[in-house]
Amino acid sequence: MTNIITRRRFLGQLGATSLALGMPSWLRAQTNAPAVTGYKNLISPGKKLRIAAVGCGGKGRSDIINSSSEEIVALCDVDFARASETFAYFPNAPRYRDFRQMLMEMGDGIDAVTVSTPDHMHYPVARLAMEMGKHVYVQKPMAHSVGEARALKKLAIETGVVTQMGNQGHANEGTRLFKEWIDAGVIGKVTEAHIWTDRPVWPQPAIWVKPVPPPPTIDWDLWIGVATYHDYRDNIAPFNWRAYWDFGSGALGDMGCHTMDACFWALNLRGPVKVSAEVRDASLISAPAASKITYEFAATPERDAVTMHWYDGGFKPPIPKELGNGIFPKTGSYVIGDKGIIMTTGDYNATVRLLPESRMQEFLPHRPPKVIPRVPGSNPHLEWINACKGGPKPGSNFIDHSADLSEMVQLGNVALRMGRPIDWDPATGTCIGLPEADAIINKNYRLY
Repeated sequence: MTNIITRRRFLGQLGATSLALGMPSWLRAQTNAPAVTGYKNLISPGKKLRIAAVGCGGKGRSDIINSSSEEIVALCDVDFARASETFAYFPNAPRYRDFRQMLMEMGDGIDAVTVSTPDHMHYPVARLAMEMGKHVYVQKPMAHSVGEARALKKLAIETGVVTQMGNQGHANEGTRLFKEWIDAGVIGKVTEAHIWTDRPVWPQPAIWVKPVPPPPTIDWDLWIGVATYHDYRDNIAPFNWRAYWDFGSGALGDMGCHTMDACFWALNLRGPVKVSAEVRDASLISAPAASKITYEFAATPERDAVTMHWYDGGFKPPIPKELGNGIFPKTGSYVIGDKGIIMTTGDYNATVRLLPESRMQEFLPHRPPKVIPRVPGSNPHLEWINACKGGPKPGSNFIDHSADLSEMVQLGNVALRMGRPIDWDPATGTCIGLPEADAIINKNYRLY
């Protein structure tokens, strides 16, 4: 029988489970801890950061390679076949299947941890590492639910470790130009934003196909982790899990932390928000074939009222007439102000242009000064590593940026799954008048 527990019991009980393995409690009740004045457990700039990796195939491999200027001291993956290429690249690093065993046995031999697992395991891995005083680099979305994002933000405040989410576009030049141009009033008061993606590029909505025995190289129970247990299907791992609510966050969760990032940062899209969703081919177990999600942010002293629209699965925004004969990108964003339009192209806001092109050419000689510090090489991994050695804090750290961004993104999935608009109250962490949404905001967990 599957052992499913509520988040409250999870917080209370799993610490005891961890202690039985010789580890400290890793999910304790949240507190309103004061903000730390500086990071803790920093490494001398003259030393190598000792990094352990959880998730070594796919994106995990690139996260490890991009951190390999440091010392890779341990590798963990539930599927040794998928991780084999990374294992061969670091032949002297001990190999583990269970991240809990790795952290217990390595202990003080680890300074920092990269987390590149499916979405449902980001929170438990990051939480244990942070409670043990390890700095963390967590792939996007940093959390599988709104509640997890809020909990990790609080834990970052408590522990003082260096954190970074893997939405790498936040470190690039285009994202900074976007914010600088908005802040300088280049297009005036922004009231509307449109963001779109070519995802999903996996089957969605997904179905449960007939179970088959798992390959001998994978520990399926560990892959399932804290999710509701399902027998192995050969259409889930290593990629199509993104469609299933038990493991992934759909097209929005996969790409929202990338393509929404510049708008979120420049327009400060925090606070109360009304979110509604239109979907095609909805499913109880899986993200839909396509969705169009609308976020309505009221005006604040810092910004005007903003309506942001998200499109995936073939939904597209209106093409601005100011684009003229220009090519409309397959992924990107544009924001509308009372004095013009800014468009970005691609997943990571790398290219920023004013529309129409004639306006861009007039603007170039009069661009506002660059006032936001740049990340050397636009490299978010080295940005995180340098912060672990006393350098500037990472731009997509949990406290200042990525937890709130992940919360906003996952609120779109709450509205999508509820099948009705939600009114989000961040002060209470609830959807106003919709208590049934709490089961999605604060998910349940399996003990394993």
